[in-house]
Amino acid sequence: MSSIYYSSVYTEIWGNPDLKPMSKYDINLIWQLNRKYTFSAFAMFEPDYFVQLPYQPNDRMAVIMKETNFDYSNCYGLTASAQFAVSNWLNGNVSATGLYRHDKSSNFFDLPFDRTFLSAIIRGTAVLKLSQRHNIQFILNPFFQSRAIQGVYDIDPLLSLNASLRWTSNNGKWSVIAKGNNILNNHITTRSKQGNQDYDLKLWMNYASASLTVIYRIGSYKEKKRKEVDTSRMGY
Repeated sequence: MSSIYYSSVYTEIWGNPDLKPMSKYDINLIWQLNRKYTFSAFAMFEPDYFVQLPYQPNDRMAVIMKETNFDYSNCYGLTASAQFAVSNWLNGNVSATGLYRHDKSSNFFDLPFDRTFLSAIIRGTAVLKLSQRHNIQFILNPFFQSRAIQGVYDIDPLLSLNASLRWTSNNGKWSVIAKGNNILNNHITTRSKQGNQDYDLKLWMNYASASLTVIYRIGSYKEKKRKEVDTSRMGY
């Protein structure tokens, strides 16, 4: 649509009747070693990629938010992941990704851009068995992303952390789960400093939260026997 919606005194949301559909093409090459280590190379091509971006005009104090097509947004990357175990009390997995991104737009107001950037993403899961006798586990899920870009946006580094403490009774009927999400209470900070732009935006995800869940399984449900799926090629 070509309409303009005024969401605040300074913010305008513009429609774009010229918006075109986007396409996405993925290529992946995966190699697994000893059923514990996985390496992959990938490429993602997105001609006419579109996303809502901010623009500040020169003639007035306003921020225009508009869905706009890029010429393309292409990503190339390498990922390495591994499973690990220390005796029978610690196990988990970790993965690291290196990502090269290329965003180009020839028709973004009077601010065309052609930007490239190299980023890294690290994530993992660690399961610590605090007590085998009492079936108590502590599970940690960290995630880190280095500085990145999206169009005119610069995205600050992000570190988030989830954790849970779980107990299961010996007969499997009772479970108690204490869980913390986004423990560091982090958010995504983006900014645009291209050309004459001076725009900052903080995107809050789920706020830091804690929960306690108690589960009791009623009855003597038995799962139907099914043919086992061969998952050996996936490292299990």
